[in-house]
Amino acid sequence: MKELPQRDSPVAITDSGKVMLIVEVDREAERARLTKEKERVEAEIAISKAKLATATFVDRAPPAVVEQERKRLADREAKLADLRTQLGKLG
Repeated sequence: MKELPQRDSPVAITDSGKVMLIVEVDREAERARLTKEKERVEAEIAISKAKLATATFVDRAPPAVVEQERKRLADREAKLADLRTQLGKLG
């Protein structure tokens, strides 16, 4: 059986063999899209950090609201890490 190329592409294993989906993308367009998304997420992270650094917000807001903002910050930081990984794969 012929080996599949080493790529980050989806592979399905069937009774008759393996099938790999290879999708070619416009690297420059994808890099531009990911860079724009990264900049947007970085701006949202800055806003969340500013809110959480404000004692007035943390002290006066209901605990659920503060916790929600902390969760948003964590989610955005995870998204940023994912975007950086994707940009790194593009080279």
